[in-house]
Amino acid sequence: MDLRKAYLELIKKSLLNELYVELEAQLLYAVLCASHGYQLDLDGFWRSRADADLLETLAEAKTQGDTILLQGKQGDRIQGREDLRNYTEYAHTMIGRRRLDHLQLCVETVLKEEVRGDLVETGVWRGGSCILMKAVLAANTVSERKVWVVDSFAGLPAPSHAEDTAYDMSREKFPFLAVSLDQVRELFNRYDLLDDQVKFLPGWFRDSLPQAPIQRIAVLRIDADLFESTSDALTMLYSKVSKGGYIIIDDYRVLPPCKRAVDSFRMSVGIQTPLKDIDNYGVFWRKS
Repeated sequence: MDLRKAYLELIKKSLLNELYVELEAQLLYAVLCASHGYQLDLDGFWRSRADADLLETLAEAKTQGDTILLQGKQGDRIQGREDLRNYTEYAHTMIGRRRLDHLQLCVETVLKEEVRGDLVETGVWRGGSCILMKAVLAANTVSERKVWVVDSFAGLPAPSHAEDTAYDMSREKFPFLAVSLDQVRELFNRYDLLDDQVKFLPGWFRDSLPQAPIQRIAVLRIDADLFESTSDALTMLYSKVSKGGYIIIDDYRVLPPCKRAVDSFRMSVGIQTPLKDIDNYGVFWRKS
């Protein structure tokens, strides 16, 4: 057995909560009953952990990184569409299995090819992607590279750029996006991956990145959602990405402000390397 491969697979299963998905199914059932004023049926509650349709819905959401959408009840079964992410998801990452697998491949590739630099994520939520990157370093006994955890740790900023006006995802609108620095540190600690290689950089990108003591970057993962935040991350960090390094953009295919920021930046600096799809959300390219 390849113990490194098995360890990283276990990390990903834990980050996605694939290990205890039956408990998540039961919580979904209970929250749906409460949100619609149904009396909680204990028989239905227990049967929900074996509901094949519900478990398939959860598995697909965890593969794609989708929001779990359910609504209504028919008998003791739940169905339909309602956003329950704020209440029910145990996962430590939103990005799903496909983007996690790809991120692992990127980190392993830069290690194998000796591409210089650290691993950086801007916009970390609960820190799951950064935890995986640190786990890859640990599995390969790499101690000289750092993982930079860059976030406001207060949610997304209120829109201040014209491109972002219709996309207010600030703490007041989406409180579940605001995860504190202490919470992220605690999750790193749960995975026994919190050490001096993990560097936290709190604050809005426009304030924190200009003075960031990041020298070289091998993997740059940007999950900033908005035009301004994505532009700030690219403008201030792209020049530090080594030749052969990866630039990964989350939500490029689903959030227009993010897409416009990336397209505008690539055009402004003359990047002609084609974008490649990871899944229905994210894209990447390698710096040439």
